[in-house]
Amino acid sequence: MSIVSSNLKDNKIIGRRDVEAIIAYSKSLSRDDLKQIIAKHFSVDPLNVVVRKANYLTGTRLIKLHAHVYDSVEAAKKNEPKYILIRNRLMEKEKK
Repeated sequence: MSIVSSNLKDNKIIGRRDVEAIIAYSKSLSRDDLKQIIAKHFSVDPLNVVVRKANYLTGTRLIKLHAHVYDSVEAAKKNEPKYILIRNRLMEKEKK
């Protein structure tokens, strides 16, 4: 598991960094694994990383990833949609 390429854009208005990365892998990776890889690469807390989209590229051992790295968990909860927070385990699904 290694990052082949990455692109980082600062979005100072919202208080986050947008990450576009291509990750090489040998076994299937979960969102938590991807968050750990991004957090380690950019030296941030994994709780501040929100994986928006992860596409496994067909015929290769690569994942195209779009993620947001926030300054704090509160900023992530303020700016991300509820379903994304649930997927990234920053919020629990409401029981009916």
